Amino acid sequence: MLRLGETRDQVSVVADQRGSPTSALDIADAAIKIAEAFLGRANDPALPGIYHMTGSGEGTWADFAEQIFSEAPKYGRRHVAVRRISTSEYPTPAYRPPNSVLSNEKLQRMFGISLPDWRDSTSACVERLLGSSARTNKI
Repeated sequence: MLRLGETRDQVSVVADQRGSPTSALDIADAAIKIAEAFLGRANDPALPGIYHMTGSGEGTWADFAEQIFSEAPKYGRRHVAVRRISTSEYPTPAYRPPNSVLSNEKLQRMFGISLPDWRDSTSACVERLLGSSARTNKI
């Protein structure tokens, strides 16, 4: 999105597919906490299984793009408008479900872990990418 925003005043983004954007840094932090919990409870028969791990909250791809573009001007980038479109207006060979929101309830119940709201993590990610340290090539 940030690269598109360098050359466009407006981008078209799908607004009828819901999900929970998730930061890789949030996943890494949570994975460390899970590993530590496993060390202390390795023989707990309730621990094995499938867990979902996503950012808290939900939004559309268009919501995600709008969050990115709302943060970018704080770091010298220009404003980019998001044109909300339907999936049918953005044909792609891959099928995308209209709702890919997952429940993190088991992760919370078993490990006490809830990832931050995706909006907060998106803001932090944009800051990492465009903040002063990025401008001086430290990232």
